[in-house]
Amino acid sequence: MRAAYRRWAPAGAIALLALAGSITSLFSDFTYDDRGVIFENERVHALGNLAHQFLETYWPAKLGGDGYRPIVLWMFTVQWVVGHGSPMLFHGVNILLTIATSMAVFYCASAILPTLGAWIAAAVFAVHPVHVEVTGNIVGQSELVVALCLALAIGIYLRGRNAHALTGRSVAVISALFAVGLLSKEHAIVLPGILFAAELTVLRGEPWRDRAAATRLLALSLLMIALAYLGLRGLVQRDLAGFQPYPIFRFLNMSAVDRVGTMMNEMPRIAQLLVFPTHLSADYSPTEVVVASGPDLSQLPGVFICVGTVLLSVVLRGSAPVASFGLLWLIISFLPVSNLIVPAGFVTAERTLFFPSIGVVLVAGSVAQYVKERASPRGRRIAVGAVVVLLMLGLARSFDRQRVWKNNDTFFDALMKDAPNGYRAHFMHARHVGLRSHLQEMEKEYRRAIRIFPYDASMTTAIADAYTRAGFYKPAADLFEWTFTVSPTSGDGRYQYVYCLAKLNRWRDVRKEALNGLRYAPPREVHLLREAVRQANISLGLPHL
Repeated sequence: MRAAYRRWAPAGAIALLALAGSITSLFSDFTYDDRGVIFENERVHALGNLAHQFLETYWPAKLGGDGYRPIVLWMFTVQWVVGHGSPMLFHGVNILLTIATSMAVFYCASAILPTLGAWIAAAVFAVHPVHVEVTGNIVGQSELVVALCLALAIGIYLRGRNAHALTGRSVAVISALFAVGLLSKEHAIVLPGILFAAELTVLRGEPWRDRAAATRLLALSLLMIALAYLGLRGLVQRDLAGFQPYPIFRFLNMSAVDRVGTMMNEMPRIAQLLVFPTHLSADYSPTEVVVASGPDLSQLPGVFICVGTVLLSVVLRGSAPVASFGLLWLIISFLPVSNLIVPAGFVTAERTLFFPSIGVVLVAGSVAQYVKERASPRGRRIAVGAVVVLLMLGLARSFDRQRVWKNNDTFFDALMKDAPNGYRAHFMHARHVGLRSHLQEMEKEYRRAIRIFPYDASMTTAIADAYTRAGFYKPAADLFEWTFTVSPTSGDGRYQYVYCLAKLNRWRDVRKEALNGLRYAPPREVHLLREAVRQANISLGLPHL
C-alpha cells in the first residue's frame, strides 16, 4: 500500500496542480477564436460532417481557410453533438487534457531525471501562466493534443533507448502518437528533431552505428508518416506553411533581414514569457512590437539570448545533459514558429510557447536536482521554500488569468489593458463593440487602430466594410482606396469599394475600379462588378459593350 502511494502520489499532486490552475475555465463561454472555429462554424455541428473534415481546412473558408487539423475538428464535432453546443463540455475536455499533458510531462521527465527533478519540472509546467491562452481557450485543444502525444512519445522513446529495447510495439505507439499529433497541429513535425537531440545529450554512450541500427525502423516509420501527412495536407492547403503571414510581413514587404531583426527585438519578451511571465497578452502587434528596419543595436539582447541558448546547450552537453536536452527541445520546437525561417501568422503568440516550455521546465528540473545533490542542508531548505513560492505564484497567476477568457466582453476589455499600444487590440475591440451597435466607440477605436498602424490591408478592408454597412460611404471609400494602394492585388472588398463610389455618384471611378476589380475579385463578385460597369456606362452616357 505504501509503495503504491509513493508511486502515484507525485503524479496525483501534478494532476491537482494542473486542475487548480485551469478549473476556473469550466464556466467560460466560447471566446475569441472559439467563435469562428466552433460556435459559428456549422461544419462542426453535425456528426455527418466528420468524413468531409478530413479534406477540409481548419478555419472556415470565409475566415481564410487556413490550417489542416482534422482530428481537432473531429473532437470539436463530437463535443458539440454530445454537449448540445454547451461550452462547459469543451472546457471540461480542456481541463482533462491539461491534467493529462502535465502528467505526460512528468512521465517524460522521469525517464531522464530522478523523481524530485521530474516532479518539479512537471509541477512548474502545470502552473505556468503562459499556458492559460491554451488551457483557457477551447481552440487550445490542438496545442494540448500535440503536447500530450509528443511528451508521451518522447517518454516512451527515452525509456526504450535507455533499456536498449526499442521494441516493435514501442515503434508502433510512437508512430501512432506522431500521426495523431500531426493531424492535430502542424508543429508536431518537430518530434524527429527532438528525438535526435535526445541521442546527442541524454542517450549518449553507444556508437552511432549501433544507434542507427536500433532506431532504423522508427526513423523509417516517422519519415513515411511525415511524407504521407505533407502529401495529404498538400491536397487541402495551397502552400507548405498553410497560413498567411502576419500583416507586417505581407504588407510592409519586409526582407528576411528585417523579419529576423524584428524577432530579435521580440526575443527578450519571449524569454520573459517562458521564464517569468509577469505580463501576458492575447495579442502582440505594432507598436507593442518594434518593427525592424535593418540591423540595429536594439536587437543585440535578442541576438545574445539566441546565440547564448545555442552555446549553452552545447557547453552543458557533457556536464548537465538533461539541461542541454531541455535547451535543444526549446530551440527545435520553437524554431518553426519563430519567424526566423519562414514568416508565420503572428509575431509573438503565447500559445506557441506551450510545447517549447517543456524544454524550459526540464532545465528547471535539472537545476533542482543539482541543488538537491550539491547544496548544503540550509541551501536545500532555501531551495524548497523558493520552489513552493514559485509554484504558488504561478498557480495564483494562472488562476487569475483564466478569467480573461471567460467571454468576449472580459476578453476584449482585458486586451485593451494588456496591449494599449497594439493596433490589433483597438481594431478587435472596435469590431466587438460594433457588433453591439456601439457605433461611436467603434469609430473611435477604428481610427485609433489606423493611426497606430495603417499598413494592415486586411484590417483596413474590414474597417471599410464596417463603414459601408453603417452607411459611412465617404470614409469607407477613402479606406478602400488606401487598402488597394498598400495591397494592389488584394481581391477582398473590391465590390464594396465600387458600391461606395456609386453611392457617392463618382461614376467615372465606379467604372474604372469595377474594371480593375475584375482582375482580382473573387468569383462571387464578378457579376456584381460587371453590373456596376453597366450602370456606370448608363450614368456616363457611354455605350455598354
